[in-house]
Amino acid sequence: MATTVITGRDLVLTIATKNYDEQALSATLSNDPTIETYQTLYQKAYKHIDDQWSFEMEMLADWGAADSLCENLWASAESAPNTTIAVSFTAVTGAVFTFNVMPAFPSVGGTSPDAQTVTFSFVVVGTPTESFT
Repeated sequence: MATTVITGRDLVLTIATKNYDEQALSATLSNDPTIETYQTLYQKAYKHIDDQWSFEMEMLADWGAADSLCENLWASAESAPNTTIAVSFTAVTGAVFTFNVMPAFPSVGGTSPDAQTVTFSFVVVGTPTESFT
């Protein structure tokens, strides 16, 4: 079987019905499952009891721009910290993952003379849904 190399992808964050998708440099959705191990008299038994999903994102900073994603994420984290943000993450193969994240404050700063970037580590609420096409 030939190896498939996936190079294209798309990411859309929705904050207050406004879609943002131009600034993302990298994005990773990952799961950290909780698996209990029980030592019975016969053998070990494993039980998957929970999942904690996270979403890591790096983007170009756009402080001061019209409809700034950095400023809107900051405002969401500051004024509505318990209101989720909708995310749609698409691979070039057509696989689409949709989920909600809790707001997070963007980092501020960067290295000269590079473009200023910000990174996030979002907590995903619930379990992402997927559509494989």
